[in-house]
Amino acid sequence: MYKSIYSAHQLHYLPWLAYFKKLASAEQFVFADDVQFKSHNYINRTQIKTARGKLWLTIPVLSKGKSEQLIKDVRINPNVNWQRKHWKTLLVNYKTAPWFEKYADFFDQFYQKEWRFLVDANFAAIEFLLRALDIKTACFLSSDIQLKTGRTERIVHMGKKLRCNTYLSGPSGSKYLDENQFKDNGITVEYFSFNHPEYKQQFGAFIPGMSIVDLLFNEGPNTATTLFTGNQDQQA
Repeated sequence: MYKSIYSAHQLHYLPWLAYFKKLASAEQFVFADDVQFKSHNYINRTQIKTARGKLWLTIPVLSKGKSEQLIKDVRINPNVNWQRKHWKTLLVNYKTAPWFEKYADFFDQFYQKEWRFLVDANFAAIEFLLRALDIKTACFLSSDIQLKTGRTERIVHMGKKLRCNTYLSGPSGSKYLDENQFKDNGITVEYFSFNHPEYKQQFGAFIPGMSIVDLLFNEGPNTATTLFTGNQDQQA
């Protein structure tokens, strides 16, 4: 029987390498935007490498009194000029990277736009990165699919709507997914793991776990090759 794979994850801001490896491993991928937003997460922040080591880039959001809000409803704080800060930080730390100029125009335009909702900014950035990596996976927002509630039931329902027979879960899924529910609906569960490839970075010794833009600016057209030839044996 032909294996048709689907997977899902929250919509992150300029995600790290494993996010895109997992996405590319599926035929269909769902960005979970109708689940609860969690602060101090990668939904509105990412890490890049600087001369001083790791640095967080965080999109400020309106969260006071909104502890139960869904990702799709999260508004970006209009009183903080995060765009200028993030773009300036990328310029300072990557302007001498071999392939920075190739992708600079997109980020220049991206950071000039006044984004209102976090989901829109994240989705636009990921769409560009998918094109840059030549990833052809069909992508959807979970809010457009109208899924059932319940952790396992929701993902099973997702698979049936997408007409897939294999769900690619992150390793933590083994702690809470009811695999019998998948089996009863003709869906096999597989678990994704990731071995971080090492590539040439700026500023000394290699640091794993950076945003995909770190790889993109340093490897350019070789980004996909570097990403997809790595072994899979670490947590993603």
